[in-house]
Amino acid sequence: MRAVSTSTNALDAYRAGVELADAMVDLDPEVIFLFTSVHYDQPEELVEALRDTLSNDKLIIIGTTGDGYYESHGVEEVGAAALGLNSEGKVRWYIDSEPGLRESPGQVTTNLLDRLVEVESGALPTLVFMTSDFRADASLVGEAIERESRFPIIGGMAADDNKMTSCILYCNGEVLQDAVVAVAAFGPLNFDISVSNTLTPIGKPGRVDDAQGTNIIRVDGIHATEFIERETGKPVLQTDRGITSLTIIDPEQSGIRRLRSIVPDFSSSETSLGLFGGIEKGKTVQVCLAEPDMIIREVYERYREQKAQGFKPVGGLVVSCVGRKWLLGKEIEHELNALTSEFGSALPIAGFPSFGEIGPIKLEGQYTRNLFHNMTCITLLIGE
Repeated sequence: MRAVSTSTNALDAYRAGVELADAMVDLDPEVIFLFTSVHYDQPEELVEALRDTLSNDKLIIIGTTGDGYYESHGVEEVGAAALGLNSEGKVRWYIDSEPGLRESPGQVTTNLLDRLVEVESGALPTLVFMTSDFRADASLVGEAIERESRFPIIGGMAADDNKMTSCILYCNGEVLQDAVVAVAAFGPLNFDISVSNTLTPIGKPGRVDDAQGTNIIRVDGIHATEFIERETGKPVLQTDRGITSLTIIDPEQSGIRRLRSIVPDFSSSETSLGLFGGIEKGKTVQVCLAEPDMIIREVYERYREQKAQGFKPVGGLVVSCVGRKWLLGKEIEHELNALTSEFGSALPIAGFPSFGEIGPIKLEGQYTRNLFHNMTCITLLIGE
């Protein structure tokens, strides 16, 4: 496997696509993971330029807009980044999409995954990368990927520079919205997935008494906002976005941490809590606070663990919650610095800050079911 990452700050879409493609001509990529900011008025021209310049009818392009992008040299706010892979034909790649996500997120996600399994007469993919429009109940997308846990799925929800209004998904020559897109890899793909999402629990757990979609209405017999104030000692503020989250407590799976970030913009009333993805009635939750020092320390620990296992990456994809970026500011670059400090500054990397992350957790050498996360950094390292 060979990999190349590249980026550009050019704001003319066609020129940006040409610059990305020029850096990957010698690689002749089989698949390109494309991540852009939301500043391109005609994003379809960027994809067109990639295809025109690389002149490969079989080239697969998948990606999304984010709150800026990641590339090996750092985190940027404006422009585009890409990671190209070439397995010399050893890995078979298939891309597909499904529209109608907002109306039926669970069924749409299930339909897409079912088709990917049918591609090679029922053979299971080695790995799937998935991204979707964020303007849907992400927890229903999460339920669908968790049911389909016969193979690892990683990825995340698109983002839009903190505007929370629009996003773009890239699927080969198409520029999509209100959809989910996935690429499946079949064959000998060597990879390792790490998940960083440790937050500090605050106060006592509570039971969700009433929930509707992505809103929690009541917890422990009181309004959801009162529950937060009871446990933290302060009311919910707009500034809590990216700092305050709820962790879902499952005593039967203590090693699995599932977070849902509070998003005051999504709240349906003054006393409910809007979240990035819903939590079912009857679940037990606990308030968690994000601490910058802990977040930074954990990513360095995760990458040291991966290196200690002897994994030798040729490239990597990073999907990290926008809440971590809002909280850390410029120090968000530690998520890349930690990676390159272990595996070298020349490691090709691309990725995006997302409105929700997808990926399994590795416990005792085995991957769990696929999970939907918030306030999480997921890294896919692709090996030789």
